[in-house]
Order: sequence, then structure tokens, then C-alpha cells
Amino acid sequence: MTMPRLASAPRLWKRANTDADLGEVEPKPRLVALLCFIVPALPAYEVLPGPLRGNGSPARLIAFMCFTLVVLAYFTTRKPRTRLRDVNPGVLIILLYFFLQLLTYATGLSLPGNAVIDSSKTRTLIVLVADVGVALYVCQTVRTVRQRSYVMGFLVAGLAFACFSGLLQGFTSLDIRALLVPPGFVEVIDASTLDDRGGALRVVGTSEHAIEFGVLAAITVPLAFHLARYAEKSLHRQLATIACVLAFVVMPSAVSRSGALALAVCMLIYMFTMRVRLLANVVIIGMGLLLMMKIAAPNSINALWATFAGSKDDDSVISRTDDYQAVAEQFKQHPWFGLGLGGYPPSVYRFLDNQWLQAVVQGGMIGVVAMSVLALGGAAGMTAGLRRARSMRERDQLYALGASFAGIMFSAFTFDLFSFQQATYVCFILFALLWSVRHSSAATATSTGVAPARPAGAR
Repeated sequence: MTMPRLASAPRLWKRANTDADLGEVEPKPRLVALLCFIVPALPAYEVLPGPLRGNGSPARLIAFMCFTLVVLAYFTTRKPRTRLRDVNPGVLIILLYFFLQLLTYATGLSLPGNAVIDSSKTRTLIVLVADVGVALYVCQTVRTVRQRSYVMGFLVAGLAFACFSGLLQGFTSLDIRALLVPPGFVEVIDASTLDDRGGALRVVGTSEHAIEFGVLAAITVPLAFHLARYAEKSLHRQLATIACVLAFVVMPSAVSRSGALALAVCMLIYMFTMRVRLLANVVIIGMGLLLMMKIAAPNSINALWATFAGSKDDDSVISRTDDYQAVAEQFKQHPWFGLGLGGYPPSVYRFLDNQWLQAVVQGGMIGVVAMSVLALGGAAGMTAGLRRARSMRERDQLYALGASFAGIMFSAFTFDLFSFQQATYVCFILFALLWSVRHSSAATATSTGVAPARPAGAR
């Protein structure tokens, strides 16, 4: 009697295999799914008690675990000869980004500083390692379209919880930010109060700041919209529809220009996957929801509109404009490597509500190149995926991921993106998901039993 042949286990370091290589039973990336839910659902300032401080948050601890697993897999897995074209390009892009940032960090160590600056450099390096670990692990463990949908479902679930928390903050006196926080955790910052802007309360959901929450709510819309059309189960499509509407409705309550602009960028990209009739329906429904918000929460809509109409006299806009002159002076002194990664703490210099300006002062030209590598690498991942896509479902999935990634990267022009843990991890997760699937759609449809999907209700 012939014994059945066992499927070989996938290797972390290698390019993602085809679905056929994974065997009939497709493993679920549960650690990635857990991270995707925890990042937006748990406040970043809820940490383990002890000396870890900000590094003791559940999401940060899992990110360190991801980096450790990637390193261990590389050094302990038997590696046959691999051609360069067989390596996942997303991994190479992240490693290039990592190398450039390490280069600015190493150069900054030679510059004079003080205890505050040195501590800032160390913290920023630790954060960088965690960010890169998340991207590498997701790139190498999410291998199929179905696995990517599985992970996206958990990400949308976490974002939906954050949006629901924000909705309760804006319309009721309930605050459920700490509902899912494990017992024994402590807060490293006081997050008990909410700010006011233009006569409207700025909700934060589970985020550290209203701007971060507005951006996360904005990128939830295309992700949830995709699942509302293509999720395999009817219940999942219904829940995704609720999440999409919830994110769209609650986003103005953050009273954030960054969130509104991120939503505009997301929809401008995602609209290219819609037919004219669907696009018209989306516009009509969106206008109807805005009208309902105008009636139910006029202060938030009026305050958000005022941030655009009165931007010339807005103190935040004026301070952002003044930042350019200060950054230009700093750039003249250190044009190539800047002050080093983490070498521009706001407590010593000034706040910069622009991640690209942060890249200029901390990394000089090299820092700008590193940011560009990340941004353009995500766009390249979307383009490469669309060229290989062979089903409506996969194309729509890539458009949703690409639109969300573009929205969050665009917000880097309007606030210091990488200073906020939730937005940073979501950014790197989206980048990795764009590069995670490296097989043909035909193989996916054949081996996983998922036929080229059509939207719910399509005839």
C-alpha cells in the first residue's frame, strides 16, 4: 500500500509559494490576524507595568516577536539555492528601507547630543525594528488571496471596534476604549479627556489623537467596502457593510483635515474598480449619510468644514507653514544624513506635524529616499499585483489595499505619521499585504476552490 505524501512546510525566508505548494489544507496566519485586530482595537498607551513603558503594549510585543521569528527562520531554515527573481520584492524593499534608516541612525551617533536626544534615538531605533519585523513577517506568511482576505477581515474588525468606540464618545457619555484591554495593564499617558475644536468634541476612538483616528477611519472605508462586496459568507458581507457605513459616519467627528483628505485619496483610487452605476450609487448614499450627519451632529460637520474654509487663519496651518523655514535651515547644516534617526525630539527642538519634514531633519536626503522607497514600493506592489490578478475579487482586493495605503501615506504630509503606533503598524501591514501574494490567480482559483468571485448581487 502506498503511503500518502506529506506536503512540505513553507519556509519564512523564501518567496511565497503557490497555493498548490501549500497542500489542500491552507494554514491560517493567526498571529498576523491577531496583530491586525489588536493594533486598532487596543489603545497604544495601555502597556504592561514595568520598565518597558511604551514598548510594553501588546501590539509592540507581538511586533518584536514577528521580527524574532523572521530572524530565527532565516538562520535556522535549510536554504537551497535561490535566484534573485524568486525573492519577494516587498521583502527587498523593506530591507532597503531598513538599511537606509540604520545608515542615518549610525551617522547620527557621531553628532553631539544630550540625554534626551540619545534616548530619543534609542526609542526610535526600537520602533523601527518592530515596524520592519511586522512587514517582513506579513510578507512571508500571508501567501494566498484567501489568507489575505482572512487577515483583512480581522483588520477591519479591529478598525470597526475603534470606530464604534469613537461613535459612542461623540453621541453618548460611554467610553469603551479600555473594554478589550487585558487586566493588569496600565496607562502611560492620561487619555481621559477629549479636545474641542470649533465648538465640536473631537473623538479619538482607541487612538492617541483625533488626527490618527480620523485617518484610520478613512482607510477603513475601502477595506470594509471590499469585504462588503466579496466576503464569502453573507453574514461577513453584512458586518462589513455596517463597518463601512460606521467608519464613513464617524470620521467627521474627529474634526480632522488629515482624515478628510485621506478619505478623498482613498476613494479617488478605489473608484477605478467600480462600474459607473455602482459609483453613482456610492456617491448618492455618501451624500445621504453626510446629510444625516449634518442633522444628527451639526457641530462636527460645521467644525470640519471650518477647518478648510478658515485654513488661512488657522493656527495649526500657520505653524505647519512656519515649519518649512525651520526645516530648511536645519537641512542646510546636515543635508545628507540629517541629525540621525530619532535625533530631532520635539522636547528639544519643535513639533513637526509632517512625517516628510521629520524625514528631512532626521535623515537628510537619505531619510527622504527611505520614505520614498516605502511609498513608491507600496505603489509598485499594487501595480505588480494588478498585472497578475485574474479575477474581479483579487483586483478589487488590491485596489482596496492600495487605496488605503495611499491614503495613509498621503496623511504623512499633514501629520507625523510614525509618531503614532496604530497608524504606523497599519501602514506597514498594508504595505506587506500588497506584496504578500506572489502567485497567479489561476492557481488560487484551482487549488483553494475559490472561483473568480463576483460582487454580491451580481448577475
